[in-house]
Amino acid sequence: MTLIGFIQKEIKQTLRDPRMKIFLFVAPVIQLTIFGLALSNETRNVRLAAQYRPTDIVMHDIMTRALASKWFIPAETTGSDPFEWVQSNEADAVLVAPPNELSAEMERGRDPLQLLVNSKNSLRGRAIEMYMKAILQEVTANPQGNNLIPLQFDVRALYNPTFETSIYMVPGVMSMLVCLVTIILTSMSVARERETGTFETLIASPVRSSELLLGKTVPFVILGMIQVPLILAVGVLLFGLPVRGSVFLLMVASFFFVLTTVAIGLLISTIARTQQQAMLGGFLFLFPAILLSGLMFPIENMPFYMRALAQLNPLSHFIYLLRNILLKGGGGTFFLIHVGALAVLAAVCMLYATYRFRKVI
Repeated sequence: MTLIGFIQKEIKQTLRDPRMKIFLFVAPVIQLTIFGLALSNETRNVRLAAQYRPTDIVMHDIMTRALASKWFIPAETTGSDPFEWVQSNEADAVLVAPPNELSAEMERGRDPLQLLVNSKNSLRGRAIEMYMKAILQEVTANPQGNNLIPLQFDVRALYNPTFETSIYMVPGVMSMLVCLVTIILTSMSVARERETGTFETLIASPVRSSELLLGKTVPFVILGMIQVPLILAVGVLLFGLPVRGSVFLLMVASFFFVLTTVAIGLLISTIARTQQQAMLGGFLFLFPAILLSGLMFPIENMPFYMRALAQLNPLSHFIYLLRNILLKGGGGTFFLIHVGALAVLAAVCMLYATYRFRKVI
């Protein structure tokens, strides 16, 4: 009877707080839904472009079959340089045909077709190559039974020519670690003060609310920014991660990302009453954020509404920036778009966290 009474007491005490009910019952449903929708090993929605003569019938047939396969979608490109299409992230793969018609080159026994593949993601790069080989095999097969000259093509894997998974995964893991530390530390800071009873002492002290707010955010922004070069050095030394872009641009992107995650951690701390709730709240945000970030599974594989939700995820924008700067050396419009998105998310999260923080005080 004592054991039964103790169990009842613990259950009632746990479920007494409405926030804990959300953590226990609503969170698993949300996470299970995201797992079912976001996780996919298939490579789809590959943006395909091609450069060939308008009169080239064989190339036209290849493009038609590729787009009809549902693996590829047409890429919107500008300019005339196929390499620039991949470098500017306008296309994931580009077919480059010879100046003459492809059929004439095939009759001469040549294999002049080239496939440019963005192989930052090694698994995705191999899948694109496999898909294209299957399509070319269909095109060169003659339904009348006549043997045609088999068409081969030269694959040029850009940015990760050896298809090393670590080169693609390390930037994502770096962003996840920075996100994990800043959110958990910030969320538990205020909760710890409230749980130990020192938060009321801080409020009663002659300190302005703005100073108290900065005192709870600035240290974690500094700690997060210190983490960036430390983790980057580990990635370079242990995994051979290339740094092809500007370190300054990388630090600018990191600053806005850390600012956003600290604001999210502060917001969680204004809701949680205990350190346990703060930690659970941090993981409640982190699990969906990681799944929707493109760290493990491409965002392109997700349904449309899940891809739209991923645009509200600061982790996805930072992973885009890290991979683009480190592996492609990119900047320009791509950098401005995603840094701008991080800046907007940081501003919104910080304003709402400040409002909640002042309300709690």
